[in-house]
Amino acid sequence: MWARSPAWAATLAFLANWTVYTAFERLNACEQPVLFDFAIHNPVDDPNTVTKLRTCTAGTSNGTAAVLAANQTSGTCLPYTTKSQVSLDIATTGRQGYASMKDLDAALDKVQSYLDDPTNCDATFIVGRSKTTIVAVYSGRGIDNRATTSAIIRRLATEIVNSTTSKTVVLELCGDGRNADRTLGVAIDNNGDIAAIQKAVATWSNATCVSGMQISNQMKDVTIFESPRHSASNSTSSHQLVRRGDCKTATVISGDSCGSLASKCGISASDFTKYNSDPKLCSSLTPGQHVCCSAGTPPDFSPRPNADGSCASYTVKTGDTCSSIAANNGLKVADVSKFNDKTTWGWFGCNDLMAGLAICLSTGTPQMPAFVANAVCGPTVPGTKPPAKGENMTDLNPCPLNACCDIWGQCGITPEYCTAETGPQGNPGTAPPNHNGCISNCGTKMANNGNGPNSFKKIGYYESWNWDRSCLNMRAADLDSSTYTHAHWGFATITDSFDASINDTYKQWDDFTSLYGVKKIVSFGGWGYSTDTSTYDVLRKAMDPANAGTFTTNIVNFLNKNNLDGVDFDWEYAGAPDIPGIPPGLKTDGPNYLSFLQTLRGKMPAGKTISIAAPASFWYLKSFPIAKMVKELDYIVYMTYDLHGQWDYGNQFSQDGCPTGSCLRSHVNLTETNYALAMITKAGVPANIISVGVSSYGRSFGMTQAGCTGPMCHFGGPDSTAAPGICTVTAGCYISNAEILNIIGANDTSIKSWYDTDSNSDILVYNGTQWVAYMTDVTKDSRTGYYKSLNFGGTVDWAVDLHEFTGDDGAPSDNDDDDLPLPAPTMPDCTASYTTLDDLGAAGNIPDNCKAYCIVSTLGNVLSAAVKNYTDMMNDGYDGKFDTYSHAVADSAGSTVRDFVNNNGNKYFSCIISETAVCCDYCKGGAHPADQCNYCFDGACYKTCNSELGCSTKRDVSPLDGHEAFYGEMQRRDHPFPERVLISKMVNETEPCPPDYSKRGYGPDNPYEQSVYWSLDSDKANNFWADLLDNTGIPKDKIQFKSYDRGNDCAPSAKPDDDCWGIGYDYGMPTPSSYSAGDVANPKDVVQKALSNSKDLQKQISDAATSLKLNCWDGDGFELVDSISLPVLMIAEAVNGMAQVDSVADKIDEEKRKALILAFLGAILFFVPVAGEVLGAVTELADIASIITILGAVGNAAMDVYTIVDDPSNAPLAIFSLILEHLALADLAKITRAANIRRGMTDADVAKLGDKVADSMGTIKKITGVCPKTS
Repeated sequence: MWARSPAWAATLAFLANWTVYTAFERLNACEQPVLFDFAIHNPVDDPNTVTKLRTCTAGTSNGTAAVLAANQTSGTCLPYTTKSQVSLDIATTGRQGYASMKDLDAALDKVQSYLDDPTNCDATFIVGRSKTTIVAVYSGRGIDNRATTSAIIRRLATEIVNSTTSKTVVLELCGDGRNADRTLGVAIDNNGDIAAIQKAVATWSNATCVSGMQISNQMKDVTIFESPRHSASNSTSSHQLVRRGDCKTATVISGDSCGSLASKCGISASDFTKYNSDPKLCSSLTPGQHVCCSAGTPPDFSPRPNADGSCASYTVKTGDTCSSIAANNGLKVADVSKFNDKTTWGWFGCNDLMAGLAICLSTGTPQMPAFVANAVCGPTVPGTKPPAKGENMTDLNPCPLNACCDIWGQCGITPEYCTAETGPQGNPGTAPPNHNGCISNCGTKMANNGNGPNSFKKIGYYESWNWDRSCLNMRAADLDSSTYTHAHWGFATITDSFDASINDTYKQWDDFTSLYGVKKIVSFGGWGYSTDTSTYDVLRKAMDPANAGTFTTNIVNFLNKNNLDGVDFDWEYAGAPDIPGIPPGLKTDGPNYLSFLQTLRGKMPAGKTISIAAPASFWYLKSFPIAKMVKELDYIVYMTYDLHGQWDYGNQFSQDGCPTGSCLRSHVNLTETNYALAMITKAGVPANIISVGVSSYGRSFGMTQAGCTGPMCHFGGPDSTAAPGICTVTAGCYISNAEILNIIGANDTSIKSWYDTDSNSDILVYNGTQWVAYMTDVTKDSRTGYYKSLNFGGTVDWAVDLHEFTGDDGAPSDNDDDDLPLPAPTMPDCTASYTTLDDLGAAGNIPDNCKAYCIVSTLGNVLSAAVKNYTDMMNDGYDGKFDTYSHAVADSAGSTVRDFVNNNGNKYFSCIISETAVCCDYCKGGAHPADQCNYCFDGACYKTCNSELGCSTKRDVSPLDGHEAFYGEMQRRDHPFPERVLISKMVNETEPCPPDYSKRGYGPDNPYEQSVYWSLDSDKANNFWADLLDNTGIPKDKIQFKSYDRGNDCAPSAKPDDDCWGIGYDYGMPTPSSYSAGDVANPKDVVQKALSNSKDLQKQISDAATSLKLNCWDGDGFELVDSISLPVLMIAEAVNGMAQVDSVADKIDEEKRKALILAFLGAILFFVPVAGEVLGAVTELADIASIITILGAVGNAAMDVYTIVDDPSNAPLAIFSLILEHLALADLAKITRAANIRRGMTDADVAKLGDKVADSMGTIKKITGVCPKTS
């Protein structure tokens, strides 16, 4: 879990104390100005770059000033400086920026304060940020930061006041023989463009100037303090004693030349050349490299391993590269990689060298990784000692609750933290780009769930204050003991003497304690009691060891006195550090909670239970010693609801993939629930102790954009814009299921509700922008079955009084209202009947009360016709149609294999190509395309030919030269004048196989006509056969290597060595052999099963239509429409598709053959969900994907259907599984669930099922006036 803002660093120089972030977006959550740095040469705009930021807030200006005053020594950094005055150009881009002077001043102030600190004299790079304004400074080591750089920053705000509308502003001192040590630059970006800033800084670190900007102003009379250019201190540089015979050295800096190095050494150019005799030196200078400034041999700068066997360690700086590190240490870049690959913690390789990383510069075992100030787990936690013998470094400092620890030392429970993977070099502490990896306790699978409970609990909370509402009231006596096994009274309070107290204003306590057939539990606490300023400390005091004895004794007495079965504690939350409006929790909260439970367990009578409510959040649960607490508990109420709410707004860590925290997310999302269940079971809690939360309320939000309802759409804030419920009257908090169903029941066409498969919850959108996530009873039942299958102990429902309107509304003592309802208005009779949906769509003016009936009855007629045709086809016709289909598939197999080989051959084959060679003279002078001259021969270019006399083979130089006899014969016989014909020869050349035609020579190229000799590479054969089977469905034993005629025109009399065989043939081409119609799997069993399932639905729809016609249908008629429309239309389209398959398909062209295959295949795909199957589970359809590939582009429509029915969670299968059950249409809950699944399908989902189905669904939509879900 990352902190919202970087830590405040009182002493700014100690970068090891700065907070590490791994994304620039993390800085958006910090309200204060921030200082940070990063590796200059790792491009931040490259998606493969691993980002590491070292950040701090730097405190307030006053706080920083106090630190500076304490550190003040003098006004300079360098002991010796020279002084000069210059004018610095201020350059800008022409693009618009959006900075405020306030933010610019704040960012500049933080950077100036940093550079004023004498402990930062050696700093060369720092960035300041305030909102979207970024200020970056590069200051070479020869520039005095305090006397020069800080003073420039101080002036800059006033100097660039007219440039704040530009996106990027740059001030620089560079060029004119300045190397990187003497280069200074300030870059300001007003749009938060880190990449633009980085490019400027990288330019200065390479001793060059930024280009492509417009000079808009000058900062005049700037005083520069820098080290003397011929400083003796720069003439030698070594990190070890110089041996006798070793030369004195200087270190190369970016921008240095041999001339500047000679000056730095204080020697002449000729002496420099004498001491450094390598003739290539001056053209290959590398930053960090050592050169000799005196006679002698260059010292050996390569580090040595330590005496304990550990490597020589080096901490990477922001401007380092592997090249500069290697050069400075007498190594090669390959050495640096060799010393660190596979072993050094956090080593991503030379292309991702991170500042602050401890790396090896010699052989030996890596030392401990550099500490990360904000790491909370793993070996980078500050102060961590090396692992003991036999201990793994990754197991150091494990996360609370056995949560996952990622490579950055952060704990979490989602795949972002829990996926075990390493970076490109396989080093520990690394991960692939844009991943965080996991080093310990990895994975999101549930644990400790091998054994189920003795009995499954169904717990319901009763809100005793529900009578405070004006409606939606419920008597305690009405709690359904047939639904629940345990009833929790919410909530009891605690007196000053640590006794239990019940607020029974509405006289419900006696009824609660008199409930029969259900365990009666009293609960203490709750959110309000735990967080209100007047009561937040009560549970803490009651569980304090000084008071726990009294409190536990009073609890036992209270349970006995009121004949209760147990007690529940809902402290939200012990040890919580950040609940608004109250002080942070105490570190003693968790231990005291445990001690209290242990004391209570020792006093608890046999048969009475103890339970607690536990948060489903790592942030809050980590303060609970839950693995020890569970030993004292009978069960845990696990609050897997409220995973999201209005409180997410503005919190970039509250929602995966949503930096603003304001995305529309379900508070009962099943994926997130699974992560929470994995967390608590990995923490040591058995699943059979845990009762998992389900909700009878929704969390509501006000959408910022009507129609945008998906998980990346946004809600308004920070105050909620959600409408309150009519009874719960709590905007942005919750709205009850009863109120939700009341809204849906209004049948307003603008209201949309659906089951969302991704979150496994239900969604309601109404009034244009009101969005609610909730759980229907069907969804809750589904969740219950799921949790049972995982051996969890039960479910807990908040709350029983939110389900439905009960008739208890009003004062609890009111008598029931026996007034009879007013008579219903007379509605038109529904007598019309339609055969097809087209007929219905053309009818117009259908009475509102008849719309549902008309659609359902028409769908019934459509289904009846389809089933009849279906039955006839299965009795007499299916076998013939399948025979036609299977022969069409077999006939298309050859072209499918050839297409696969021609499109992929170069991966598996070596090829010899028959090329047409022409004379080399023909290719001279560039008069002909270069690719026609890839192959040429020396000799005659042309021959002279006559259609009757043939060709002369003499070299054709002039019309008569050497051809006198030939021409004389032509004239004597009066033959046509001859033609010059280009001489060509066929040559076999080794070339890439298709589809690589890059080496092809003379001849047509659309298509290429050259013959190809194919040879399968032995080392690639296994891959070829596997890929061929995957893509075509044709196995190795059905393939032979044969010659294939692509259009060869050799005459029957042609000899084997004639050139004509070099055109239009594939020799050794894989070709289907003995692959016949019998090899195509027959899905007849699937089709017959689908027919059987369809017949029962036909009768159910007829009965439902009759009920609608008589106005005695108990449910929502439009829900019935939505539940059956897709099944009926898919069955009808499947029958229609198969009917199009002709009985005879002989002598049809390839296009018609593919259309035939598509018709049969589409029908079969539609039958799969009707049969209640997932495509992948049907053995008879194992080859269906490969058959689709035979169709090529024609098969795209079939592939759309394939992707739907091959998904185990596909909507059609989910609907069919509900609707095709026996008497399914008598179960309104199943109808609601099926309708919600259908409503959850987008227009794009429906379109994948084909034009006919989509058009028919459109007709239904037009009649009902209900809009579909679009996103």
